[in-house]
Amino acid sequence: MSKIPALRELDDGTRIGVRYSEGYISFVTWDDESKETLRAAFDTEDILWRRGRKESFVEGLDNHLELACYDLLYVGIATETDSYSRLIQKGHTARQQILSDEPQRYPGARVSDEIFLMLFNADPLLIKSWGAEDDIEGEDVLMSYSNERLVKDAEKAFIAILKPPYNKQLYSNYPKGKDGNYGQGYTGYSYSLSDGIVLRTPFGSMKGARESYMTMSNDADFISIKGDSVTLHIAGSDRELDASTPFSGS
Repeated sequence: MSKIPALRELDDGTRIGVRYSEGYISFVTWDDESKETLRAAFDTEDILWRRGRKESFVEGLDNHLELACYDLLYVGIATETDSYSRLIQKGHTARQQILSDEPQRYPGARVSDEIFLMLFNADPLLIKSWGAEDDIEGEDVLMSYSNERLVKDAEKAFIAILKPPYNKQLYSNYPKGKDGNYGQGYTGYSYSLSDGIVLRTPFGSMKGARESYMTMSNDADFISIKGDSVTLHIAGSDRELDASTPFSGS
């Protein structure tokens, strides 16, 4: 690792500096006796992730989506166990197939080093609206949902739209189904990615985004479901694409 001169000096005389290498950047301090203390360290993916979440200490890097672009190979949920047990401990079938069949993306790299397991959490925002003539009773303002239905429905939505190559079931009848949100009384619902990344498949790509103060952003593409209609809305574009129409990357 190399070191550049101190970025600044604190009131107590402590100096702050940076060490950097091809894969890491770290912040260190030195006291009056030149004793060095590591304060924080970040690798490439960490910097991209934090930039995608608009964290204030990462400035510039406006082309981060070109770097935080991942081939989406498989989408799945753990219904009877946790994700670690399903993917790692028990040797998930699709994961093993990906390791054996996928070509390396970078010459000399191992496929196992190029794979990222991304674990997502469903964080719903529920909205009800009333008109001037509506009578509102106490139970009308109560808002509840089934997390199990939400997660299962989100899985099917992303698979139906993006068609990851290692998902054998592509849910061509989505949004219809007995275990999702279909028929649960919603006027409409949508899904987006609350991280500044791009998920790409041979069928197309979907980009996520968020603001520094909230998990939503107008810069994020989103899947919209109204009745039997499923469309992908591309942020910054007027395009609306249904689940059966091939589309180019956003």
